[in-house]
Amino acid sequence: MESIKGQLQSAMLNWDSSKKCEIHNTNFLFMPDGEETGESYCPICWRDAETKKLSESFSRQILDADRAKKHNTLVKKSIIQDNTIKFATFDKFQPTNAEEKRNKEHAMNLARRYCDGDVFNTWIQSAETGVGKSHLAMSIIKSVNQFGNQETSCLFIDVARVMELIKGSFNNDESIYTEEYFTTLCGEVDLLVLDDLGAETGDIYSNKRASEYTSNVLRSIFNARQDKSTIVTTNLSGKRLTGYVDDKGTNHAGMYDKKMISRAMVNIESIVFKESVDKRPSKVGF
Repeated sequence: MESIKGQLQSAMLNWDSSKKCEIHNTNFLFMPDGEETGESYCPICWRDAETKKLSESFSRQILDADRAKKHNTLVKKSIIQDNTIKFATFDKFQPTNAEEKRNKEHAMNLARRYCDGDVFNTWIQSAETGVGKSHLAMSIIKSVNQFGNQETSCLFIDVARVMELIKGSFNNDESIYTEEYFTTLCGEVDLLVLDDLGAETGDIYSNKRASEYTSNVLRSIFNARQDKSTIVTTNLSGKRLTGYVDDKGTNHAGMYDKKMISRAMVNIESIVFKESVDKRPSKVGF
């Protein structure tokens, strides 16, 4: 088999016999970028260097594509029931009382911690609807998506809508929105918002419990997120979530099974609205 040197010589390439590579024991050659400068190189070293540059270029392209995919998860994969939430930002959250101002500042601080890579869970709660829980949750996750590590993936999920989509897939073989799809997606992302937990039962003000199936889906998600950060918004009180005994000694079970709640309430920060009122109703004439 003809040697590399022989092959290059037969191609009438310009050898520099005054220099020899100490690594490959072959004479130098005036390579494409060397003929103009008068420099010659070991052809094997030059080939290896070019191969390395090409490999690094491909690696950067793959990494950039992976980062872009993760960065776009929030926009492309989120399931949002209220389209106005898509436009929520901290700038658009205008406090109307001292509590809302404190909660906004707290949320901004939590967003900075998430951007720094801290791992913890956040619960945003109020008994009243329409006070801005989802707005703050979206503001936090948008900030992390924009200013945090570009390899961080973020996702915003409306719990009630997700359960509807999963149930809709039972009789639709073409639907991608299966239980496996959502549990895998929610389990993989770095920062997840589970919005309006409890609304999937239909009436948060009744004593109705979540179905066993719903609890199982949520438990699967929280089991997969033990080393990741999750933000939960809800109108459910702590008592409704975990269960309680009333003044008459009657035991009231929580909305979800205890295993699911214990997974969800590890290492948490809380944002609670007690004084704020629903901002969404428009004026009506009756």
